[in-house]
Amino acid sequence: MICLGEACPKREFLRNSMIWVFALTLGLLVSISDVKLPAETGVRADRLGHPIGGNAVFDGFADQDEPNVSDLSASVYVPKGEPELLPYDRVIHAAAGRHDVDSELILAIIMAESQLNPRAKSKRGAKGLMQLMPVTADALDVANIYNPEENINAGTRHFRGLLDRFDGNVKLALAAYNAGEQNVLRYNGIPPYPETQAYVARVLHYYSALKQDVIDF
Repeated sequence: MICLGEACPKREFLRNSMIWVFALTLGLLVSISDVKLPAETGVRADRLGHPIGGNAVFDGFADQDEPNVSDLSASVYVPKGEPELLPYDRVIHAAAGRHDVDSELILAIIMAESQLNPRAKSKRGAKGLMQLMPVTADALDVANIYNPEENINAGTRHFRGLLDRFDGNVKLALAAYNAGEQNVLRYNGIPPYPETQAYVARVLHYYSALKQDVIDF
C-alpha cells in the first residue's frame, strides 16, 4: 500500500523514531558535560605555596649555633614557577654524578651563589653560576668561566675536594667554599663571619626545601 497523506503510519513511525533518537543523543551529551575531571591545579599550588625566602623555616633544619633563616638577607632566590626542566638540570646532574655529590646540593649552592644567573659577577671578582674566583678557575683548567657547563663542572669538582678535605662534613665544606679553606682550618669550624654563617644556613635552607619537595625542579 502506498501512503501519500499526512497520517501515513510508516511516516509517523519514522518521525517518532527520529525524535526519540535525537532526544537520547541530547541527553547523553548533557550527561557527559556534567562529568568533572580531578583538579590538578591544587597539587601544584600546594607545592609552590611555600616560598623559599624570608621567614620560611623548616623544622629540624638549623642547629642552635646557626643563624636563624629569618635573619638572612632578603636577597634570596625565589622561583617564579616550576619549569618542566631547569635550564641547567642536565649539566648539574652530569657534574654531580661525575664527582659523586648530591645534585640537589649543587643546585642549592647555585641558587645561593648566583640565583641561576650564568653572567653573575661579585664585587670580589667571583664569576658564573657557582661564583668561581679566576684563580680557582685557572687551577681547574676552565677556559670560559661564564660557560655554564664548565663553571658547574669546575665548581662541583672544587666542592668535592672540600668535602674530601673535611671528611664529608657538608657544613665545613660550604664554609670553605665561601670563606676559603684556610679560614675554616684557622677557626677549626665555621668562621665567625656573619656572611659565611648566613651563606651556610642559606644553602642548607635551599637544600632542605629541595629535599622536602617544597620546591621541585
